[in-house]
Amino acid sequence: MKIPPFLLDQWLNQYHFVGAPPEFDFASSTGPHWTLGEILELIDADEQALLQETELVYSSGQGSEKLRQAIGEMQGASAEQVQIVTGASEALLILFCMASQAKANVILPFPLFPSTAVVADLFGLETRFYHLRRENNFSVDLDEIKKLADDKTKLLLVNTPHNPTGATLCDEELRALHDFAAERGIQFVSDEVYHPIYHGRETESAAILP
Repeated sequence: MKIPPFLLDQWLNQYHFVGAPPEFDFASSTGPHWTLGEILELIDADEQALLQETELVYSSGQGSEKLRQAIGEMQGASAEQVQIVTGASEALLILFCMASQAKANVILPFPLFPSTAVVADLFGLETRFYHLRRENNFSVDLDEIKKLADDKTKLLLVNTPHNPTGATLCDEELRALHDFAAERGIQFVSDEVYHPIYHGRETESAAILP
Protein backbone atom coordinates (compact mmCIF):
# COMPACT_ATOMS: atom_id res chain seq x y z
CA MET A 1 0.00 0.00 0.00
CA LYS A 2 1.47 3.36 -1.06
CA ILE A 3 0.13 6.35 0.84
CA PRO A 4 0.61 9.69 -0.93
CA PRO A 5 2.29 12.52 1.01
CA PHE A 6 -0.01 14.75 3.05
CA LEU A 7 0.93 18.06 1.41
CA LEU A 8 -1.12 20.20 3.79
CA ASP A 9 0.71 18.88 6.84
CA GLN A 10 4.04 19.30 5.08
CA TRP A 11 3.18 22.92 4.32
CA LEU A 12 2.07 23.56 7.91
CA ASN A 13 5.24 21.96 9.26
CA GLN A 14 7.32 24.27 7.10
CA TYR A 15 5.47 27.54 7.61
CA HIS A 16 3.11 27.23 10.58
CA PHE A 17 4.78 25.21 13.33
CA VAL A 18 8.09 27.07 13.27
CA GLY A 19 8.82 30.03 15.53
CA ALA A 20 6.10 32.28 16.91
CA PRO A 21 2.56 31.76 15.55
CA PRO A 22 1.59 34.25 12.82
CA GLU A 23 -0.42 37.29 13.86
CA PHE A 24 -3.02 36.65 11.16
CA ASP A 25 -3.41 32.97 10.33
CA PHE A 26 -5.51 32.22 7.25
CA ALA A 27 -4.06 28.76 6.66
CA SER A 28 -5.11 26.94 9.81
CA SER A 29 -8.58 25.62 10.61
CA THR A 30 -8.09 25.65 14.38
CA GLY A 31 -9.09 28.19 17.00
CA PRO A 32 -6.94 30.53 19.08
CA HIS A 33 -3.95 29.23 21.04
CA TRP A 34 -5.17 28.80 24.63
CA THR A 35 -3.29 27.57 27.64
CA LEU A 36 -4.82 25.06 30.03
CA GLY A 37 -4.94 27.80 32.66
CA GLU A 38 -6.96 30.09 30.37
CA ILE A 39 -9.46 27.30 29.71
CA LEU A 40 -9.83 26.55 33.43
CA GLU A 41 -10.63 30.21 34.05
CA LEU A 42 -13.78 29.75 31.97
CA ILE A 43 -15.33 27.35 34.51
CA ASP A 44 -16.26 27.80 38.16
CA ALA A 45 -14.55 26.30 41.21
CA ASP A 46 -16.94 23.33 41.47
CA GLU A 47 -16.31 22.36 37.84
CA GLN A 48 -12.57 22.70 38.36
CA ALA A 49 -12.81 20.40 41.38
CA LEU A 50 -14.58 17.78 39.26
CA LEU A 51 -11.78 17.94 36.69
CA GLN A 52 -9.18 17.41 39.40
CA GLU A 53 -10.94 14.16 40.34
CA THR A 54 -10.87 12.83 36.77
CA GLU A 55 -8.92 9.58 36.44
CA LEU A 56 -6.61 9.19 33.43
CA VAL A 57 -7.31 5.54 32.64
CA TYR A 58 -8.53 3.41 29.75
CA SER A 59 -12.26 3.89 29.26
CA SER A 60 -14.95 1.93 27.49
CA GLY A 61 -14.45 1.52 23.74
CA GLN A 62 -17.66 3.48 23.31
CA GLY A 63 -16.24 6.35 25.36
CA SER A 64 -16.93 7.89 28.75
CA GLU A 65 -20.60 7.73 29.68
CA LYS A 66 -20.53 11.29 31.06
CA LEU A 67 -18.97 12.58 27.85
CA ARG A 68 -21.47 10.70 25.69
CA GLN A 69 -24.29 12.05 27.83
CA ALA A 70 -23.06 15.64 27.40
CA ILE A 71 -22.68 15.25 23.63
CA GLY A 72 -26.09 13.61 23.40
CA GLU A 73 -27.71 16.52 25.23
CA MET A 74 -26.04 18.99 22.87
CA GLN A 75 -27.07 17.04 19.74
CA GLY A 76 -30.53 15.88 20.79
CA ALA A 77 -29.52 12.21 21.03
CA SER A 78 -29.22 9.62 23.77
CA ALA A 79 -25.86 8.61 25.22
CA GLU A 80 -26.35 5.15 23.68
CA GLN A 81 -26.39 6.72 20.21
CA VAL A 82 -23.00 8.43 20.70
CA GLN A 83 -19.64 6.86 19.84
CA ILE A 84 -16.49 8.70 20.93
CA VAL A 85 -13.63 8.83 18.40
CA THR A 86 -10.44 10.85 18.11
CA GLY A 87 -11.77 13.45 15.71
CA ALA A 88 -13.62 13.50 12.41
CA SER A 89 -10.75 11.86 10.50
CA GLU A 90 -10.96 8.68 12.56
CA ALA A 91 -14.75 8.67 12.30
CA LEU A 92 -14.51 8.87 8.50
CA LEU A 93 -11.83 6.17 8.44
CA ILE A 94 -14.19 3.83 10.32
CA LEU A 95 -17.11 4.64 8.03
CA PHE A 96 -15.07 4.15 4.86
CA CYS A 97 -13.85 0.82 6.23
CA MET A 98 -17.47 -0.24 6.81
CA ALA A 99 -18.42 0.88 3.29
CA SER A 100 -15.56 -0.97 1.65
CA GLN A 101 -16.93 -3.59 -0.74
CA ALA A 102 -15.96 -4.80 -4.20
CA LYS A 103 -16.64 -2.10 -6.82
CA ALA A 104 -18.26 0.18 -4.21
CA ASN A 105 -18.15 3.96 -4.53
CA VAL A 106 -18.63 6.95 -2.26
CA ILE A 107 -19.80 10.46 -3.13
CA LEU A 108 -17.77 13.31 -1.66
CA PRO A 109 -17.76 17.12 -1.91
CA PHE A 110 -15.03 19.01 -3.74
CA PRO A 111 -13.10 20.81 -2.44
CA LEU A 112 -12.66 18.94 0.83
CA PHE A 113 -10.05 18.23 3.52
CA PRO A 114 -7.17 16.55 1.64
CA SER A 115 -6.92 13.31 3.61
CA THR A 116 -10.60 12.38 3.23
CA ALA A 117 -10.52 11.14 -0.35
CA VAL A 118 -7.13 9.49 0.23
CA VAL A 119 -8.53 7.37 3.07
CA ALA A 120 -11.46 6.29 0.88
CA ASP A 121 -9.02 5.36 -1.90
CA LEU A 122 -6.90 3.30 0.51
CA PHE A 123 -9.96 1.16 1.28
CA GLY A 124 -10.44 0.49 -2.43
CA LEU A 125 -13.47 2.75 -2.79
CA GLU A 126 -14.13 4.66 -6.00
CA THR A 127 -14.43 8.35 -5.15
CA ARG A 128 -17.00 10.44 -7.00
CA PHE A 129 -17.20 14.19 -6.44
CA TYR A 130 -19.97 16.76 -6.53
CA HIS A 131 -18.61 20.30 -6.85
CA LEU A 132 -19.25 23.35 -4.70
CA ARG A 133 -18.95 26.22 -7.14
CA ARG A 134 -18.35 29.90 -6.49
CA GLU A 135 -20.99 30.95 -9.04
CA ASN A 136 -23.56 28.95 -7.07
CA ASN A 137 -22.50 30.30 -3.65
CA PHE A 138 -20.85 26.93 -2.97
CA SER A 139 -24.25 25.27 -2.47
CA VAL A 140 -24.79 21.52 -2.82
CA ASP A 141 -26.58 20.49 -6.02
CA LEU A 142 -28.77 17.49 -5.24
CA ASP A 143 -29.39 16.87 -8.95
CA GLU A 144 -25.63 16.51 -9.50
CA ILE A 145 -25.48 13.99 -6.65
CA LYS A 146 -28.37 12.00 -8.12
CA LYS A 147 -26.42 11.64 -11.38
CA LEU A 148 -23.38 10.33 -9.49
CA ALA A 149 -25.24 7.73 -7.43
CA ASP A 150 -25.86 4.16 -8.54
CA ASP A 151 -26.49 0.75 -7.00
CA LYS A 152 -22.83 0.55 -5.90
CA THR A 153 -22.89 3.83 -3.95
CA LYS A 154 -22.39 3.09 -0.26
CA LEU A 155 -21.88 6.52 1.31
CA LEU A 156 -22.77 10.17 0.69
CA LEU A 157 -20.70 12.74 2.59
CA VAL A 158 -21.64 16.34 3.26
CA ASN A 159 -19.54 18.84 5.19
CA THR A 160 -21.40 21.68 6.93
CA PRO A 161 -20.12 24.26 7.72
CA HIS A 162 -17.90 23.43 4.77
CA ASN A 163 -14.11 23.51 4.87
CA PRO A 164 -12.72 25.60 3.20
CA THR A 165 -15.62 27.72 1.85
CA GLY A 166 -17.66 28.13 5.06
CA ALA A 167 -20.88 27.34 3.17
CA THR A 168 -23.66 25.81 5.26
CA LEU A 169 -26.62 23.61 4.42
CA CYS A 170 -29.99 24.89 5.60
CA ASP A 171 -32.28 22.47 7.43
CA GLU A 172 -34.36 21.83 4.30
CA GLU A 173 -31.29 21.04 2.18
CA LEU A 174 -29.89 18.73 4.84
CA ARG A 175 -33.17 16.84 5.09
CA ALA A 176 -33.54 16.55 1.29
CA LEU A 177 -30.05 15.07 0.99
CA HIS A 178 -30.70 12.70 3.88
CA ASP A 179 -34.04 11.58 2.46
CA PHE A 180 -32.52 10.91 -0.97
CA ALA A 181 -29.75 8.81 0.57
CA ALA A 182 -32.20 6.92 2.79
CA GLU A 183 -34.47 6.12 -0.18
CA ARG A 184 -31.49 4.69 -2.10
CA GLY A 185 -30.08 2.76 0.86
CA ILE A 186 -26.97 4.97 0.94
CA GLN A 187 -25.28 5.78 4.24
CA PHE A 188 -25.68 9.54 4.83
CA VAL A 189 -22.73 11.10 6.67
CA SER A 190 -22.61 14.71 7.83
CA ASP A 191 -19.15 15.97 8.78
CA GLU A 192 -19.93 18.79 11.23
CA VAL A 193 -16.53 19.39 12.79
CA TYR A 194 -17.29 23.15 12.88
CA HIS A 195 -20.87 22.85 14.18
CA PRO A 196 -22.21 24.96 15.92
CA ILE A 197 -19.78 27.74 14.86
CA TYR A 198 -21.68 29.88 12.37
CA HIS A 199 -21.40 33.37 10.92
CA GLY A 200 -24.88 34.22 9.71
CA ARG A 201 -27.27 31.36 8.96
CA GLU A 202 -27.40 28.68 11.65
CA THR A 203 -28.64 25.15 11.03
CA GLU A 204 -29.49 22.09 13.06
CA SER A 205 -27.15 19.15 13.33
CA ALA A 206 -27.89 16.12 11.17
CA ALA A 207 -28.12 14.25 14.48
CA ILE A 208 -31.79 15.31 14.62
CA LEU A 209 -32.57 13.31 11.45
CA PRO A 210 -33.97 9.77 11.77
